[in-house]
Amino acid sequence: MSKALVKAPKLSPHDRLKQAVSEFEASLSSVQRSQFNKGKAPPTPSDVMKLSEEVDVHLSQKFGGRCFGPRFTNFLQGVQQFAALGDILIGGSQNLIACGVWSLVRFTLLSFVSVSNHVDKLSSIFMDIGRSAPRHQAIAELYPRSTKLQEFLSEYFVVVVRLCHYLCKLGQKSTFGQITSSLNQTTLMGFQTDLEKWASSIREEMRLREAQENSGFREESRSMFKFVTEEQKLAKHRRILAAKAATKNKVLDFFSTYDYETAQKQIRKAGNTSLHKRHVQYQEWKDSPDSCTLIFTGKLGSGKSVLLANIVGDLNLSTAKEPPLVAYFFCRHDIQESLQARTILGSLARQLLRTLSDLEIISENGGNSHIANSTDRILESFLKGYSPSQMTYFVIDGLDECDETERRILVDAFQKIQKKVKALFCISLRIEPNKSLSFITEQLLATRVVPLPEKNPDIDAFIEADLNRCLERELLTIGDPTLIIDIQDALVAGSQGMFLWAALQIQSLCSMRTDHAIRKALADLPKDISQTFARILEKSGSSDPLLQAKTLQVVLAAERPLTTEELREALSVIPGDADWDPSKMLNDVYSALTCCGCLLTVDEEESTVRAVHHSVKQYILHGLDDAKHTSFSIDDAQRMLADIVVTYLGYGVFETQLSRVNNRPIIPQSAPSSILQSAMGSSSTARHLAMKLLASRKQPAFDLSKTIAEVRGSSNCQLETAFKFYAYAKTYWQKHICYVSGHQSSISKLAAKAIQSRTTEIEKDLASLIACGWAAEHGNMKLVELLFQASQHKVDVFNDSSTPLLWAICLGRKDIVKALLSAGADVNKRGLFDAPLGAAVERNDMKMVELLLKSEGIDVNAQNENADSAIIIAARDKDQAIVELLLDTGKVDPNLQSKSGETALTYAAGKGRLGTVKLLLAHGSDPNLKNDIKETALMKAAKYGYVKVVTLLVNNSNVDLNAKDVSGETALIKAVIHGSIEMIELLVKNKDVDLNARNVIGQTALMIAAESRQAKMVELLVNHKDVHLNAKSLYGQTALMSAAALGYKEVVRLLVNNKDVDLNAQDSTGQTALMSAAALGFEGVVRLLVNNKDVDLHVKNSKGKTARMLAKSKNHKKTARWLEPPFLNMASLPQEVEPPLLNIDSLPQEVEVPPEVLVDFETE
Repeated sequence: MSKALVKAPKLSPHDRLKQAVSEFEASLSSVQRSQFNKGKAPPTPSDVMKLSEEVDVHLSQKFGGRCFGPRFTNFLQGVQQFAALGDILIGGSQNLIACGVWSLVRFTLLSFVSVSNHVDKLSSIFMDIGRSAPRHQAIAELYPRSTKLQEFLSEYFVVVVRLCHYLCKLGQKSTFGQITSSLNQTTLMGFQTDLEKWASSIREEMRLREAQENSGFREESRSMFKFVTEEQKLAKHRRILAAKAATKNKVLDFFSTYDYETAQKQIRKAGNTSLHKRHVQYQEWKDSPDSCTLIFTGKLGSGKSVLLANIVGDLNLSTAKEPPLVAYFFCRHDIQESLQARTILGSLARQLLRTLSDLEIISENGGNSHIANSTDRILESFLKGYSPSQMTYFVIDGLDECDETERRILVDAFQKIQKKVKALFCISLRIEPNKSLSFITEQLLATRVVPLPEKNPDIDAFIEADLNRCLERELLTIGDPTLIIDIQDALVAGSQGMFLWAALQIQSLCSMRTDHAIRKALADLPKDISQTFARILEKSGSSDPLLQAKTLQVVLAAERPLTTEELREALSVIPGDADWDPSKMLNDVYSALTCCGCLLTVDEEESTVRAVHHSVKQYILHGLDDAKHTSFSIDDAQRMLADIVVTYLGYGVFETQLSRVNNRPIIPQSAPSSILQSAMGSSSTARHLAMKLLASRKQPAFDLSKTIAEVRGSSNCQLETAFKFYAYAKTYWQKHICYVSGHQSSISKLAAKAIQSRTTEIEKDLASLIACGWAAEHGNMKLVELLFQASQHKVDVFNDSSTPLLWAICLGRKDIVKALLSAGADVNKRGLFDAPLGAAVERNDMKMVELLLKSEGIDVNAQNENADSAIIIAARDKDQAIVELLLDTGKVDPNLQSKSGETALTYAAGKGRLGTVKLLLAHGSDPNLKNDIKETALMKAAKYGYVKVVTLLVNNSNVDLNAKDVSGETALIKAVIHGSIEMIELLVKNKDVDLNARNVIGQTALMIAAESRQAKMVELLVNHKDVHLNAKSLYGQTALMSAAALGYKEVVRLLVNNKDVDLNAQDSTGQTALMSAAALGFEGVVRLLVNNKDVDLHVKNSKGKTARMLAKSKNHKKTARWLEPPFLNMASLPQEVEPPLLNIDSLPQEVEVPPEVLVDFETE
């Protein structure tokens, strides 16, 4: 390969890439070339998964349940990004080349896996390549401004094309030829080395460019990218596209930066299943034109996650002309972030929005703001930018792992999405009794529930494939070949549809050395998952139970999965011993993993250690099916990892360890072991160097430094560190530190040192302070005090509107409150809104109030931002017992007023809290204090209809019964407005109540009752001797006028029937009640009035108009007829009687109407 590169030294990297693609295409047959050309369309991110699924489809016939496709994913993502880069930024022939690279990679993989028997080995190599593949999000932004980046990418993909060319040639050989060729790994390793070299160069260039961008070198970097005149427009266009790419990345990062792909890949590798295709409900859901929901339910370990991972693949294999989009999320029990609604919604939105070329709309709507914690904000922004007509599949696994609050937020969001978008949701749930299933089926649209069968047809194939794999790899050794049939039959019979159970039994059988032991195990297989876990832990931990416990504690308590190297260092820490001694480092982390049997697994791609299933953590820490691992508790696990973290950070060697590799000669005999060990980094590296040292003993001039550099591959002089656990400890120390042992002085000192040396790192993270509750509960008050004191160095460290004491009060954590007060926290210090005592009252937390009242220096009258004191808050709507508790201190001022002028009494009266009103009056509350709108307690009680409170206040001699608010309304007027007859009866019976009090426009209670159509109230008031029936408002209107003008016939009748009512009273414009009714066409009211002999029909208003004239002028002809002399006596007839029709339009205004001029209006 190197010779081929030397032959054309003058060609640019881009030209050599073009040449390599051309040579690849030229080597294909006509049939192959046709297949190759079909895949030249620019690939999308979904094409990566589609291709990995196609690989598995080709392999499924050869390898059964084994799944290799995900191993290619990282590498394919790098190729897809390069192709997309060409499509967006390069254009022209270069675009064809970039897409050609994707096409030939796709062609090579599908061709090779169809004929080769070395897919396992090859996929493993591609997985290794994928770890360093150029998959940088910012690459589209920086590409136009970096010639080096363009060259390095071209060089990388030249090697990719050569590798594909080699594999195609190998695949075309006979089976024997393939076997012969595959014996020599030098060529493949050469490709891999070259790819890693160029990937490293790309990473370095990306770091440099990003640093320059962040340092303000943007314009300088642009000026370095020169074009001739005819290319200036293209250069400008590229810069615009690069800016759009930057905006898009910023918006996508606003939605989520969580790695959602790894979980799906890990689960997908577990195997293939076609169970979903056997269910008609799945096909109906998949083909549905409208929003709907499919829910798969199954018992623990029944393969729900694997099923959904396969469904994601199946949906991506769509061959539709416009394939639907697929978004998925697999919750991880060991990553807390993945169990939050914000993370899940943001990740789903990002997957869908990344398919859009322009996200300017979302950016303009604030999509790139820092307000990223609101699920409502996420949902709103997503729905603004996403097309409602786009058919979209959502696949969600593991909702059971989220707590109920997060689940409800998610389901509510899913419902909103289904109403706005054509959204088809597929969800998995455990079959165990829970409220989630019924809640989801009620909320989501068109729900179908599919229970997984206990006799899953796929489990037979799974057991067979796994047994085959173990036999091939010599993991399972048997003497009697027929024993394998007995093993298979026993596992199929005992699995009861649980893939996890079957997999664990197979791994357990692999550890057995004799047929007798295997047969004995088959005769006594565990009945369920819990029993399986118990047996594995008992057997694997018998050799070193302490190491087993420590390993499980660290793995299960970690905030994220630890890598093997991180775990190795963590397990090597002796809690409390801060003297770093590399000789005590655990040489082989796998010895610790062996102590846990097969319950812990190492991911082949990420090298992270995790529980084989979420139920392992549940069983060990919380219990499962009424069974629990009893060797340690969740508190023990938290404490162990916390002690390890603070001890590790206390080593004090990290400041000096970060340095560039320097190849100074080291004499073997004088090299301290600490230098050698710090230079190593892994046990395999140490092993290789040890072998070289053995061989060098006879060579006195042997250069140890050169050997170290060769073994470690440090010629590129990158920054190195021997401490792999440091990054985790530095990131998560605050989450762990509250769990440290409180009764071990060495640990306490190390914890104090960690806090004091990292004061500036203390985050605004309430979750960290929650852990302080644990510390307080376990007697570690000193730690809580230290954290609180450290937080004083930062303004509003925990929340911009709170203090640590207020936060603890709001969470109801009395233990933390005690600790903070003991540490010297100000019991009266207010946040932006609340005072501590008021906050406790607001929560209705009686015990917290009692605790604070006992604190020295407590100010019981402290007020919050709204000037609400504790007694005001309590009186408003809290338990009466808290009101009594506060008043019993004898220090409460019950007459304090809030910013709105409210007192505890006005609040209590306005809420109808009779008992609280009694208490406040007994403790000196002034019943006549008014709020900002001049309302007293009596007015508020009357306003809201609280009769018992009004009764209590009316009978209090100190209450001003006739006080008025800003509108001039008294308690009586407010009672009339509220419409309470019982309350009005109560008030009118009191001789001190002014029944004729007027509001600001001169209205009395009677007038307001009349215009409110309250006939019973009017009757009650009219019949009272002290009520002024003819009182007038500022506009001269009486109660009768108001009722007549509104057409309230029953009210008018009550007033007309009272002999003391002035029927002819006139307002400021000379209008009478009759005129108002006539002018507005209220026929019934007119008839009532004209039937009364005391009503003057000829009275004129200020404009000289009579009632008849007004009716006519307003064209109320039917009403006007009752005012004509021939029919006045008919007004008392029943309402259904109609007068004869009369043409009155042609008559003089005041002329008597003779009978002979009657005409029939029906003819007009």
